Amino acid sequence: MSHSLANQKINWQQLFSLGALNAAIVISWIAYHNYQPKLLEKFEVTDLTLFLNIAQALILACIPPLAGLIGDYMIRKNGNHFVVTTVGISITAMIFMAVAFTVAGNPMESLKFILPVMIVLWLVSMNIFHSPANSMLELFAPAHRLPLAMSVLAVITELLYALEPVVVNIIDTIGAASTFITGGVLLLIAGFIFRRTTKEIEFVRNTSSDDDYRDDHFGKIGLIGLAFGLANAILMNVFPEILNDKISFFTSESLEGKQYVSVLLVISAVCAVPMSSYVQNIGVKRSVLIGLALAFSFISAIFASEVEVLTVISALLFAIAFSMIAVSAFPFVLENVSDRNVTFGTGLFFGSFEVADGLMNIFLT
Repeated sequence: MSHSLANQKINWQQLFSLGALNAAIVISWIAYHNYQPKLLEKFEVTDLTLFLNIAQALILACIPPLAGLIGDYMIRKNGNHFVVTTVGISITAMIFMAVAFTVAGNPMESLKFILPVMIVLWLVSMNIFHSPANSMLELFAPAHRLPLAMSVLAVITELLYALEPVVVNIIDTIGAASTFITGGVLLLIAGFIFRRTTKEIEFVRNTSSDDDYRDDHFGKIGLIGLAFGLANAILMNVFPEILNDKISFFTSESLEGKQYVSVLLVISAVCAVPMSSYVQNIGVKRSVLIGLALAFSFISAIFASEVEVLTVISALLFAIAFSMIAVSAFPFVLENVSDRNVTFGTGLFFGSFEVADGLMNIFLT
């Protein structure tokens, strides 16, 4: 990738600002998933649950690539895509605030139809800025340091998801209105910090060479996104029940399926930084393929195992393999997309990643 900042060192300030933005996104998603069914019940529109899950699946799969196309167009036209990121963050924060005021009082009949519209708009706006912002990772670090840079982002997001039970307890305590106001403020602050630390970036990319198109491997990017997303969906949606059933000698009132997943995410996060050195040595392509092969092997072992010790070992090894995928998958994307289509390739990866989770939510509904 051609850019003006990343020479041989990681720009840690910009990397951590991206990590802060991703952290705000994760917290927002946790709040959304916790309160969506409660709000639908409060406003007596639970019959829209399936519709909203289908809308969510379509939005998460389609909006990131579309936002990527717009972002790449803005780079070619204006030299940056900050307008996409800024508008997306601003709209998302405003919708959060609007939802906060909507749920603060007693539900009114006229608001029953406004709430689903706001949810859909929020889902769209959340996915407008995610891909353009994360595509800038290649500007914060040279190619050979991307696994290390990605490991930092993996640590942040995986630890937050591991702490989801704690976050849920906090947001349940402060209530829906305060949660959405806080979410909006967090996004605005994280967006401001991200914009401030990256305002000097110049996007210098090859947009005219015939060779530029030869570097695009969208099929590979989509497949890696689908496979990684499937592993993640199984971890988040299937493992809680499976591990709860198969690991009885650890199970108690204070340790259940979701807590097992939290433990696995913590292990994956702890392994991320050391794993980045291994990924850097053998290459991101080999790493992501090995990681996926191991992850699905251990998933199969967990499903097939009738011995608790083997289930525990398989789950622990899965966490390590998952860490390898988390560190290598996105750098693999950046290696397999041309300068002209970096943001679209990023959006395609994130959109593909969400397909499995979206389908699971629909079928579970």
